[in-house]
Amino acid sequence: MMFGQEISLPVVISVVTAICAVAASWGVVRFQAAQHDKRIARLDERCEALGRELSTFKEAAATRFVTVEMMSKLEERVVGAIDRLADRLDRIIESRSNSRRTG
Repeated sequence: MMFGQEISLPVVISVVTAICAVAASWGVVRFQAAQHDKRIARLDERCEALGRELSTFKEAAATRFVTVEMMSKLEERVVGAIDRLADRLDRIIESRSNSRRTG
């Protein structure tokens, strides 16, 4: 048995087909990898843009929205004003009640 003496046409076609299939597969994989790299780059840019947008929103929220401390102080002021108003009304009612008793 001697190698290379006779190589049949079907064997050559099979080898060429296998080489072409491997080359085509490699090309498809490289193309898909490039497409994925582009998509990842776009997603990275979008994430960075959303991060900047979130930072801007947080800064705006910090200046515009009420904090718990501010709300507590406001509540104290409102409660104090209501208490003073209730005291005034009590004095008015008492004075009217006293003037009716004496009059």
